[in-house]
Amino acid sequence: MTKPLGDLKSQVEEFGREVAELLSATLPNLPATVLDVLARELRYVLHVGPDGRGLPLFVAGTEVATLKVSMRCRLDSVDRYLAIEHSTFVLLANIDRTPVIRFDYLRDMHSAPSAHIQVHAHRGALSHLLSQAGHPTPHDMAALHVPVGGARFRPCLEDFVQFLIQECRFDSRDGWREVVEAGRERWRRRQLASVVRDVPDEAARVLEELGYELVPPAEAKPPSVKALRNW
Repeated sequence: MTKPLGDLKSQVEEFGREVAELLSATLPNLPATVLDVLARELRYVLHVGPDGRGLPLFVAGTEVATLKVSMRCRLDSVDRYLAIEHSTFVLLANIDRTPVIRFDYLRDMHSAPSAHIQVHAHRGALSHLLSQAGHPTPHDMAALHVPVGGARFRPCLEDFVQFLIQECRFDSRDGWREVVEAGRERWRRRQLASVVRDVPDEAARVLEELGYELVPPAEAKPPSVKALRNW
């Protein structure tokens, strides 16, 4: 039986509400417009801040940095569930308006890990090593794409928000941790469901080991080798 097409608009609206609520409940002094949603043919793009300009970050009440978030959404390969096609979480320093660190994901990336971190910084020892290795841009750490688990196991926005608050020490709202952890659980449950759809035979094997009794479908779906092997 053919599965019904997913309602992308309603799924994007729900996801957008979750993103806006996460940011509003964790970061202080935000503008009235926390999230913009743009429709583009069969896709939607979510940007944070008025006109996608980002959200201010504060230290002791003084604005010192900007958080920029962009997520391009579409239906997945079976046209049923919302999928993120491209996402970027960026910390910008206001002193020179340049990126400090980026968490990027590009579903169809081939030349680098699909999910990766780029650090815009300089360190002499690393530059020296890259020079020895013949790297074309040894003094640009941002040229390195550090893998972070691929499409299914990549960091979520909640991880980035906690990084900003806990590691970078930007101002936060009371109760931020509970909001982040609840959102992270929601994200990981969704990713777990995606992994099960990718590899149903492995999911069935583990469930049977746990004592579940399963009835396989007449036509079992083969595992997605691409999902298992992609960088």
